[in-house]
Amino acid sequence: MPERIIVSGIYRSGTSLTAELVRRWGAYAGRKGDLFQDDYGYMEHLALQKINDVLLNDNSRVPTPAAEIEEKAQDPILKEQALQTLDEMDKEAAQNGAIAWVWKDPRLPLTLPFWADIWGDVVYVIPVRHPVETILSGAKMEGLDPDQVPLSAGFAYWQFSMLNTLLYTEKSTRKFFIAYDQLVQNPQQECVRLCRFLDTQCGTSPE
Repeated sequence: MPERIIVSGIYRSGTSLTAELVRRWGAYAGRKGDLFQDDYGYMEHLALQKINDVLLNDNSRVPTPAAEIEEKAQDPILKEQALQTLDEMDKEAAQNGAIAWVWKDPRLPLTLPFWADIWGDVVYVIPVRHPVETILSGAKMEGLDPDQVPLSAGFAYWQFSMLNTLLYTEKSTRKFFIAYDQLVQNPQQECVRLCRFLDTQCGTSPE
């Protein structure tokens, strides 16, 4: 079965850039028509988005309590939909000769309480960016002046997301943190680190 690689970072932390690097390494991302793309992000699988929409009640601005998300993991219909979506990605990746596939959605840190037990022993790649930088980048995306940005709310969102990420990946020995600023400043060095990690986790040898 192909390896499952999950890019789990919050909004404006470099999730699109990181997912693209994983794809260039060799992971399958999905059929073109199945991927969401706009001016601020791309490579978000629509089937994953759809399930996350339900989990968050179409509200990604205010984090949903983890206990509520965990409860939805017991919903047999939602669970079956998630398992079927995972199975379809496994089959597509295998049909395309890929040893792994990659998923990315900046809301994953909010929905990890649902996914962590469902998708099994996956490989996590976790982009990290300074909270102020993510907040200001998000404000720019929304067309807000920096003076209009409620930093306290942004910090709370960042902290909630990062604590969720640390908690629900705590038992995983297959996770890799990549700092956005280091990736931008030293792209070759960070790409080498990422590729070596993926090679090790997926049992491949660098060309």
